[in-house]
Amino acid sequence: MRPLFFALALLAVPGCGHAAAPSRSAPPRAAEEMRTLLSELIAVDTSNPPGNETAAAQVAARWLREAGIESQLFEPVPGRAHLIARLKGSGAARPVLVLAHLDTVPAKREEWASEPWTLTERDGFLYGRGVQDNKGMAAASVLALRRLKSDKVKLKRDVVLVLSADEEAGGKAGIDKLLEAHPELREAELAINEGGLTELSEDRGRVRFVNLQAAERVSRNVTLKATGPGGHSSVPPAAPNPMVRLAAAVARVGSLTFPTRLTPVTRLNVEGRVKVTGGELGEALKRLAASPDNPPQEAVDAIARLEPALAAVLRTTCVPTVFNAGTRPNVIPATAEATINCRLLPDEDIQAFRARLVEAVGDKDIQVELNMTPPDSPASPVGDNAMFRAATAAAKKVWPGAPVFPRMSTGTTESTTLRRAGIHAYGIDLFALTPDDARTAHAPNERIPSASLQPGAEFVYQLVSELAK
Repeated sequence: MRPLFFALALLAVPGCGHAAAPSRSAPPRAAEEMRTLLSELIAVDTSNPPGNETAAAQVAARWLREAGIESQLFEPVPGRAHLIARLKGSGAARPVLVLAHLDTVPAKREEWASEPWTLTERDGFLYGRGVQDNKGMAAASVLALRRLKSDKVKLKRDVVLVLSADEEAGGKAGIDKLLEAHPELREAELAINEGGLTELSEDRGRVRFVNLQAAERVSRNVTLKATGPGGHSSVPPAAPNPMVRLAAAVARVGSLTFPTRLTPVTRLNVEGRVKVTGGELGEALKRLAASPDNPPQEAVDAIARLEPALAAVLRTTCVPTVFNAGTRPNVIPATAEATINCRLLPDEDIQAFRARLVEAVGDKDIQVELNMTPPDSPASPVGDNAMFRAATAAAKKVWPGAPVFPRMSTGTTESTTLRRAGIHAYGIDLFALTPDDARTAHAPNERIPSASLQPGAEFVYQLVSELAK
């Protein structure tokens, strides 16, 4: 799409392009630059595994260098580089990190309607692997640094850009390795990362709300293992074999329900959602907000039915994901093993959690293995602080009328590591998305609305600018 037409298209979408079109506050070529850089980043296949983040980092480094901003690459594993760039401030306040990851989940061409590694516009959407998760954030962050420098904004904080590797698999090349090699990054007070939610109404006419991710659940894999003598399938043993015993235990764990419990972050999220949500979901949220210490079960059930992602952060959950047993149709397995992926609330009591699992397994001869280290994913502060003030000011410029409040994310991001390092990390979603749009992040035909592109880039710039100036 030609730049002028693209700018006009942004202005035509209420609550999405308003106050963020090039003619209002962004430089005239901002929309064109965002689209071009995003296209270049998506063109680099960074499927994890194997990653190939170095090639994408070199694209970003070139864009920074053209603006007079030097960067460095840290490559803990060949081909898997993190990029670090810094704009110096006065030192009046501690630095702010701006973080985005360059790797993506894989994509199978036959499952896509277009080439996943080519940014493609079709029917009002931009498609490409990583357009949401997380190359859109990477592109907007690079352009935010370029604009801060070109506008000669006086910064009270250093602004440190980190484009990271190995987020999707979290292996040998991830953010932990970066912090070990560059401990100066721990000096940051604040971090902006992925994990938030900017929800677009179903009719795409307005942004309903802007959520900053201030907490996330802790992912723990639980292994269940059953053993027995095995043997020939023509001679069944008197006692159930390991596969049968394990299958029954997995079924019991799969139906296990942990109690609903609102943390401080989810309380504020529910209170914020009540003000902008109508219908049956709105009524259920009202009942929950009215009794947060004793959540009404009918309200919880309604939320689970109408918005499963919101219901997921109201409790710890466990979901069976992997089952390994047997080698041949005529051999009774001697070993059967299952993996249960659990997502714990940040303040979950790990001993009580394990006791609930063992009780649900209900078989003393099945081993229950999990990391018993207490969860360590402290929530970032919420309320009237620098990040929420900056986000509110930025949202007012880009999406007037959209309230800003915190959320807990269902999944895990690099913010967990940053919070452990003492950095107050907050997640954003720079792009205004409907729930249907958001569900495409790891799926075939990952997309964002075309009209959400430049407002998203503008939000990143305004947020970083408000925090640092």
